[in-house]
Amino acid sequence: MWRFNLVYQSLTLTRLVLSFILLPGAHLFVEPTNAWPNTRYPLATSLQQEDGWSAIKTDEGMLFVWNEPGLSFSIAIRGKEVKPLNDPEHIFFSVDGRVLQIQLAGIINFAPDAKEKKLDDKAILAAHRDWEAKYVEGLLHSKLTVRTFNTKLSNGGDAMMWQFDMPKEMNAEAQKELYLTLVAKDYVLLLNSESTAATPDTDGRKFLLDTIATLKISPTPIDVKKLSESIRAGNKP
Repeated sequence: MWRFNLVYQSLTLTRLVLSFILLPGAHLFVEPTNAWPNTRYPLATSLQQEDGWSAIKTDEGMLFVWNEPGLSFSIAIRGKEVKPLNDPEHIFFSVDGRVLQIQLAGIINFAPDAKEKKLDDKAILAAHRDWEAKYVEGLLHSKLTVRTFNTKLSNGGDAMMWQFDMPKEMNAEAQKELYLTLVAKDYVLLLNSESTAATPDTDGRKFLLDTIATLKISPTPIDVKKLSESIRAGNKP
């Protein structure tokens, strides 16, 4: 089975070692009448494409929208300065200088028997954490000490926060990697950030919790063009 998030994990570790450069990319910013499409889909497709992700500029920052087969949702990314990082295939934002990654992992990739075993959300999230951590250990050639924080979301749903210290010998700017995950239909939705000497992990966990609190799952694919026009007209998403 092809690992859905194999490439993004490699990119994450590259970011930890080298740190990102925010390339000039004003054309990536989304005016309320337009959308920034994920360019892994043909650029000729309509803004109303059923599958793909987009970011719509708002007064509070950006509204992130993702339509995947069987799952459509939006997340408000709030900050004084919210910028998408100039990467056509991966989802990274700079939020007031803090890096935020958004990703989906199909449950079938790491727990193919989840339905057969009737795993609950906590068990699925634990399996996902172990899967991710094992992969990162292979990239770093280092055993990770993972700390886990089970948490409840504002809607009562289960979520998992976990983190690990970066190996000191890497001398990376990021001191800890922070993850927040939850089950969304057939996927695990993951938000990833980091802590540095200037941004404690407690602040990072609060940032992830505040961001995921804006999650809205739609029963039908989200019409990005219609939504962006509504935001332009002054309506809150």
